[in-house]
Amino acid sequence: MVSQPILIYETIHGSRAYGLDTPESDTDRKGIIIGPRRWYLSYQPAPEQLELNADHVRYELRKFIRLAVAANPTILELMWTDAAVQEVVTPLGERLLAARDGFLSRRAEGSFCGYAMSQLARIKTHRRWLLSPPEAAPTRADFGLPERSTIPRDQLGAAEAMIADGRVDEAALTPNFLAVLDRERRYRTAQKEWESYRGWLRHRNRRRAELEARFGYDTKHAMHLVRLLRMGKEIVERGEVIVRRPDADELRAIRAGTLAYDALIEQAEALAATIRTSKRNSPLPEAPDEAAIEALCEGLLADGLAL
Repeated sequence: MVSQPILIYETIHGSRAYGLDTPESDTDRKGIIIGPRRWYLSYQPAPEQLELNADHVRYELRKFIRLAVAANPTILELMWTDAAVQEVVTPLGERLLAARDGFLSRRAEGSFCGYAMSQLARIKTHRRWLLSPPEAAPTRADFGLPERSTIPRDQLGAAEAMIADGRVDEAALTPNFLAVLDRERRYRTAQKEWESYRGWLRHRNRRRAELEARFGYDTKHAMHLVRLLRMGKEIVERGEVIVRRPDADELRAIRAGTLAYDALIEQAEALAATIRTSKRNSPLPEAPDEAAIEALCEGLLADGLAL
């Protein structure tokens, strides 16, 4: 029996799998492994993934399956990459790929839309910072607050929590306390905004910064935002996971800056709305068959550990 993890499947993913790569694109790889017996029998915690480098990750089988059942976009698509970029497919990997349709469900609506909308929020935030960057760190005086809070921080937090969950009616609190609570909240929000802005300036990718300076928003993020939404629509409406993009030319044009910012927002929000509507008539089940997935996982693990 093996004493090291065994690799059952590995594929190139990302831009090279989508057909959207450029000469500067990295080659990203993701794989699936079954660990040695000690990973499953020892009292010591076992790794859930191995990061060989920044562009090469291998997931332990159970973690991969958990993420796939949840319709994680990055994980789900790994089972549908073209055979030309699948670099390792063992008999156990073939069994996993043969069962891939069983992972598809209407959960894709929430995961693909959710991830895409979080990307869209980042694009909007970065554009706001480009057009109207914060000039200085906020001060308490900016919000009409004394240098030191007159209400202990834990009391402020407790009051906000009780108002939010209905344990305390705002009408029971004094107007002065509510005003202070609101100013403290706005001050903390401004602090977080400033810290996020400074972190973005320090760590932003040089190439992304050039795109933002040229087009007013990150067009590479926009390309993947539209791709993600279109993939989500295809999955929800037809149960198809199309990784190698037939619309690659159009997506490359978005990366090249041909889509105005307002048009991007309109297209993204319309696609998200369509996916949410399509979910009602989707041919997919609400969730994967847990019993079938469990049987698949148990069988792969048992046979992998026996090698």
